[in-house]
Amino acid sequence: MDRISEPPHPTVSTPLTWNEVETCRHASQLVFTADDVLDRVDDHGDLLLDLFEKRVPLP
Repeated sequence: MDRISEPPHPTVSTPLTWNEVETCRHASQLVFTADDVLDRVDDHGDLLLDLFEKRVPLP
């Protein structure tokens, strides 16, 4: 069984796009730092903005 090694710096959780989930081949591809999250908001906007208003069918 593969173990996920601990990153050398603190990580944070962040919302993902379905595309990121579908294309991920290893958990290490979805490790983020606080600085990464700010860049993600610039790139993707607030992914939780429409959480309660927009219904999206699960794949």
